[in-house]
Amino acid sequence: MAAEDIRARLHDALHRHPKASEAEVEAIALVVLAIVGELTAELAVVIAELTARVEVLEARA
Repeated sequence: MAAEDIRARLHDALHRHPKASEAEVEAIALVVLAIVGELTAELAVVIAELTARVEVLEARA
């Protein structure tokens, strides 16, 4: 799902439609949580790689 689609759905469900159904808000929340989960996993990988590189540099010093 494209970022614009997510943004539009969030905006529609939460701002333009104050009476959005629970199902609509739940569907959007699930998408956002999935994105946050993926970003968290990616960040963990990046941090692990950087930690390994720092350890190598410190070992050489």
